[in-house]
Amino acid sequence: MRRDRSHYGAGFGAELLFIGGLLLLVFGPAAQAQTVAGSFESVSGQVQIQRLGGATIGAAAGVGVNVGDRIVTGVNGHAVIVLNDQSRLELGPSSSITLDQFTVAGGAGSTRVSLFSGVLRSLVNSASGAARTDYQVHTPNAVAAVRGTKFDIAFTENTIRPGYQGCEQYTDVSVYQGTVNLSLAATPNGSVDISAGYESTLPCDHPPITPGPLAMTGAVSLDSANAGGGNIAALAPASGGAPVPACPVCVPMTTTTVTTPPHPPPPNVGVVH
Repeated sequence: MRRDRSHYGAGFGAELLFIGGLLLLVFGPAAQAQTVAGSFESVSGQVQIQRLGGATIGAAAGVGVNVGDRIVTGVNGHAVIVLNDQSRLELGPSSSITLDQFTVAGGAGSTRVSLFSGVLRSLVNSASGAARTDYQVHTPNAVAAVRGTKFDIAFTENTIRPGYQGCEQYTDVSVYQGTVNLSLAATPNGSVDISAGYESTLPCDHPPITPGPLAMTGAVSLDSANAGGGNIAALAPASGGAPVPACPVCVPMTTTTVTTPPHPPPPNVGVVH
């Protein structure tokens, strides 16, 4: 009986080792440490990190940023993140992003960021030579793709801007260096290239409007968000001088010209016959 119990115990232990190995194979990748993509350079106001897996911690200068982290800023929050390829991400107030992807291999990199609310400024480092950095920012209704540039992208919802009919989602892109391609999230059709010194808006599920000069079309930027004290929804459209060009969902306007007939000549008052 003792030998049988010993044999049974050895067999049971082997089964535990086998099951443990299976669990390691299945859950091992999730249990491993997350990929460190960069760190916070500066933080002001309320900024939180929601780690992949559920933990929420406060952000501070020097704290690492991992792939899968969600970064959320408060009404007066502001943060600058420097990625390992020396690209910089600057979050404005009331903003929320997730670092979905970050890889660097052989001098080339691939980065994808999701912007759920607020405004994000990106200074994308472009590697020299043939190897270049692919960088994308996704919002719920748009994709902004670049290869080395500096630009702002903002996403606002639950507000209707003057000049748009029934639209409550807007992605704004303002370009300061290089070129950004802005397209619908669902399809690349109807994309537009935005050059340095120009901005564009993609409303709801419509193609982006024709780019116009910076600060002239009503696009939300990091500067306007900071100046507005975090109330991004109240910033759009800006009080720029030019109207929104080529608006695809503008409310039809009817202009009526009223012509006043000429008054009859006054009587010959004071005329001596």
